[in-house]
Parts: sequence; C-alpha cells; structure tokens
Amino acid sequence: MQERVGSLIEHFDEYVRVFDQRNLFTGPSVYFHTKTLEILRRHNKPSEALLDDLFFDYLYATLTSWGLHRMGPGFAKLAELGEIKTSFRMQKVREHISNLECFEISNIQEGNIASITSDLWGILANTRVSVSQTKIVANSKALHHILPELMPPIDREYTLRFFYNHTTLNQGDEVAFKEIYPYFHKIASTCKDKIMSHIGVGMNTSQTKVIDNAIVGFVLKELKKK
Repeated sequence: MQERVGSLIEHFDEYVRVFDQRNLFTGPSVYFHTKTLEILRRHNKPSEALLDDLFFDYLYATLTSWGLHRMGPGFAKLAELGEIKTSFRMQKVREHISNLECFEISNIQEGNIASITSDLWGILANTRVSVSQTKIVANSKALHHILPELMPPIDREYTLRFFYNHTTLNQGDEVAFKEIYPYFHKIASTCKDKIMSHIGVGMNTSQTKVIDNAIVGFVLKELKKK
C-alpha cells in the first residue's frame, strides 16, 4: 500500500493523464455528476444543500448512472430516495457535515486527521444509500457530492484494487476506511499543486475527484495492463 501510494505521488500527473485519455466515463455519468455539484455550489454551504429536494434528485440520478442501481436480482440497488434524504437530514449527520464543511483534504493538519477520519466514518455509518449492508462504496459516492473537497468516492474496481489488490474486503468497512483515508490525505497534501492544476478539465471536478482519477489511471496502467 505504501509503495503504491509512493508511486502514485511520484507519477501523479502521468496517471491523471491516463485517466483523461481513456475517457471511461461519459454521458449521464458525467452530466449528472457535474449537475449535482453545480446545484451543491449554489448553496452557501453543503449543509444547506441537504434541505434541497432538487439536489437529492440529481444526486439520485448520479448514483444510478454511476452503477449503483441495476435492474434484476443480484445487482446493486439504491435505497428509496426518501430513505436517503431522511438519513442525511438526521441531526447528528447534519452536525457532522456542518463541522466538516470548512475543511479541504489537502489542508488538514496532521493532528486532525484521526478525528476528521472518524467524523467522516460517522456520516458513512449512519446514512442509508444502498440496500446493501456495506457502507463504504455507495455512501462514499453520495458523500463525495456533499463534501467534494474532503471525501473521495470509493469503489471496488479501482480504489479497493489499488489499496488492497482485490475488490472485496476481508476486514470491515470501518477498518478499511480508517486505514485508507490517511493515505488519501498524504496524496492530497503532497500533490496539492499538481491536483489544483487539473481541476476544471473533464471529470477533474474537485481535489478528491482528481485523486480518485489518478488512482483509476494507476490501476488501468499498472494493474490492468492486459
């Protein structure tokens, strides 16, 4: 894990370029993602967007287009929209979001990493986005659209493969999240200038999304060569 993070940091721009060149995500997955962030940024702060039904309509469409709801038995399924809204509007979740909305992942002081990681997990653990008992994937993708400068989206195909070399977790979601989030911060703080230079191009829509894109580029170039 440390070696891969070190390599990602050393060749960060290269892996972002691989992601950009592959152009994996098009159509609705891009449109609804950028539209959701646009509506988020109409509000003075993310905690205010939680009261906006239109924001959740676009978030629901984004999560669907990102593959979190597929028809047929055995496929990923989102919770009902009303359940998602209710979970994010719970007082303790809103308080966590209010406490975190002033932070950016690249600017977190070392002494605050553990508490911010714990607070982020508190949101992931107490929100209902998917019908699955697993929290780390669907919930992180939802929270990414609420705290895009702080919370990276996490998936199995790229994020978990990058950190763990497989797409399933042997340990629990909480253990995995608290293990990998400090590495996201290390990448962000070390590569801040490079990250900022990519924002605004294609799917490079926030600091954490640029890091996510670099991870996808790493997996495509180094782990999926065939």
